[in-house]
Amino acid sequence: MAPKKNKATKKSKGDINEMTIMVEDSPINKINGLNTLLEGGNGFSCISTEVTDSVYAPNLLEGMSNMRQESFLCDLTVATKSKSFDVHKVVMASCSEYIRNILKKDSALQKIDLNDLSPVGLATAITYAYSGKLTLSLYSIGSTIAAAMLLQIGSLVKMCSDFLMQELSVENCMYVGNIADAYDLKETKEAAQKFMRENFIEFSEMEQFLKLTYEQISDFLSDDSLQLPSEVTAFQIAMKWLDFDEKRLKYAADLLTLIRFGTISAQDLVNHVQSAPRMMQDPECHRLLVDAMNYHLLPYQQNILQSRRTKVRGGLKVVLTIGGRPALTEKSLSKDVLYRDADNLWNKLTEMPAKSFNQCVAVLDGFLYVAGGEDQNDARNQAKHAVSNFCRYDPRFNTWIHLSNMIQRRTHFSLNTFNGLLFAVGGRNSDGVQASVECYVPSSNQWQMKAPMEVPRCCHASSVIEGKILVSGGYINNAYSRAVCSYDPSTDTWQDKNSLSTPRGWHCAATVGDRAYVIGGSQLGGRGERVDVLAVESYNPHNGQWSYSTPLHTGVSTAGISILNNKVYLLGGWNEGEKKYKKCIQVYNPDLNEWTEDDELPEATVGISCCVVTIPTRKTRESRASSVSSAPVSI
Repeated sequence: MAPKKNKATKKSKGDINEMTIMVEDSPINKINGLNTLLEGGNGFSCISTEVTDSVYAPNLLEGMSNMRQESFLCDLTVATKSKSFDVHKVVMASCSEYIRNILKKDSALQKIDLNDLSPVGLATAITYAYSGKLTLSLYSIGSTIAAAMLLQIGSLVKMCSDFLMQELSVENCMYVGNIADAYDLKETKEAAQKFMRENFIEFSEMEQFLKLTYEQISDFLSDDSLQLPSEVTAFQIAMKWLDFDEKRLKYAADLLTLIRFGTISAQDLVNHVQSAPRMMQDPECHRLLVDAMNYHLLPYQQNILQSRRTKVRGGLKVVLTIGGRPALTEKSLSKDVLYRDADNLWNKLTEMPAKSFNQCVAVLDGFLYVAGGEDQNDARNQAKHAVSNFCRYDPRFNTWIHLSNMIQRRTHFSLNTFNGLLFAVGGRNSDGVQASVECYVPSSNQWQMKAPMEVPRCCHASSVIEGKILVSGGYINNAYSRAVCSYDPSTDTWQDKNSLSTPRGWHCAATVGDRAYVIGGSQLGGRGERVDVLAVESYNPHNGQWSYSTPLHTGVSTAGISILNNKVYLLGGWNEGEKKYKKCIQVYNPDLNEWTEDDELPEATVGISCCVVTIPTRKTRESRASSVSSAPVSI
């Protein structure tokens, strides 16, 4: 018997339509359906990504600004003495810390009086709050800054500050400086002052310059970095300011003390300074002129007459190379004095009075002193040609003068300065190796003998550390030495110190910070041949111990050494391994304990001396006339 078929339940037409609507139109069912695709592992991952509508914020600000202009939903009034503005609390409080703090105390407040602000300043601040944009001008910038500072809108203050610095010019720099000073905008004030210093000549020709206060012009003329063609220009600018108003004449003596009369040549003092009536009529001003003339008339006293008025303004600190024996003219000694400028170009200054080789140099009170060495090129008998010559170079006027010669002729010695004196130690001459020490006293232009070393020594090196002259290595008893001794100028006594690890001679020494460094030189090798010493040793005065530093890249003897910006510069010299004069400049950084190569000398040279001096800038130096007391010397 065939099975019975069940009868299907019969649904009404209305039930079917209702069922269809529930299945097809339910969003939840649709989402659930889509989620089953993700759960089913269909090969893609679901991650969330933030998207931004770039025009939403500007449109929102624009909408709020339109609402403010229509006074729609404005819930706060901010008012000056003469004008009121309807604004939205939420906008102003989000921008102004001042308004936010007030509303925190009373959020129902309907009006805030800002009577110290101008309508223009407040309107500008409101425009910024609603748009982040505004139109600035020097005419209205003061009222805008006042509003921004009172309302404590830091970003608007910065925008105004940046605008002022961007608009700086010779015509408005004083106005910008005064605005910055009035509102304590430190960065803007510094920028304005820097601009005026760097463009001081042009600024001094503007009408605004004559409106400077005494304090302001004093600040400028006190500035060591002020760039001027010459100090005569500084004097003329000061007189221009004084002569503008008779009431300023009471400031004449005080203002003119800021002029560096000692850096003006005697000829220019007569032609440009003495000719000014006030310099002859006013006793205090006349005294400044007399002091400057006496400074020039007493060249040997200039060391003890040093003051702010004898210091070069806007000078350039450079490494000088002096004398030596260039490779290209090996049979001839050099009188050249060279320096490298900011463009890495080598420039010549006035030559030394005489050719020199293996001379020693030292800097004292801004003057360069050159002593001893050899006056002839005779490598086989250098001591025979040792000289006692002594002269001084004045970088302010690019001139030389002869001084009293050393008591003894010396070459292969060392020269150091301490406490206003110069000390010449050891060396050799036709009488042999010397143990003697002599001291130069600038105020008397005389040399004095001091306590000698215990043993004669030449080809050594020395540097000053903690008030003592540390003498290292050299040639003692016909051999390279490791011996080290120390001279105390205060007691005129010598004391032996711990020896170097490596014997050496014809090396260099320098002090940087709290360490003394012994660098380069040569010694005897295993077969008795002369070899370069690459090892660098540093001396710690606190424990009296020597330690090794990073060795040289290129070994050199009779090189020049100098310290600039806390780095050691080693220039030229003789390389024994290559049997060759070198033109390399090796630079040691004690902080990193590393050597680097710098640009080279113009030509390979040995027996040069080096030092660091401050020279006038090129523009200033070219405008200077020679000092009467520093006229060219005769040989």
